[in-house]
Amino acid sequence: MKAFLTIVLLIAFQMTSNAQHTNVWKDGKLSFITKEKVDSEGDEDETDYDAGNDAVGINMEIINYDDELKRYLNDIKYSSSQGCLDMNLELKKVGTSFLNKHKSFYSVCYDKEYNETIINAVIQRDDTKKIYDIALYCYDITLEEGLEVLKSITFLDESMRKSKKKRN
Repeated sequence: MKAFLTIVLLIAFQMTSNAQHTNVWKDGKLSFITKEKVDSEGDEDETDYDAGNDAVGINMEIINYDDELKRYLNDIKYSSSQGCLDMNLELKKVGTSFLNKHKSFYSVCYDKEYNETIINAVIQRDDTKKIYDIALYCYDITLEEGLEVLKSITFLDESMRKSKKKRN
């Protein structure tokens, strides 16, 4: 009986340690997954989102194509790496694409003052003519875990289309 109880407790602990929380930015029409819920504390609207917890922080901004410089629209890799410099951070690594359905790119920045890794990412949605500029602060997560957060981004309008197709 003790062995059975021990196994049950181990499974419960493992499930808790690997728990995932889906966070939703309703106005931005997207979701993303973190280990623990992030709290936006009312810091969100239709173009800006700012949330975090002890492990991770995330800032997102939606920019219309008409409001963006041509250089940024034409070169998403440049946009991503320039974001580090615009935030006065050291550019550590130029990354790669991280989403399959949309143009996306990330760069790894480093904040010397706070000794933090920040992933600056850009998603370009040609279908809605919008750019998502994202800064993901890796307070207490690894770079790899931060990249998993970025890869988990799902746009709600696309999710709803999939659901409708499955029902028909």
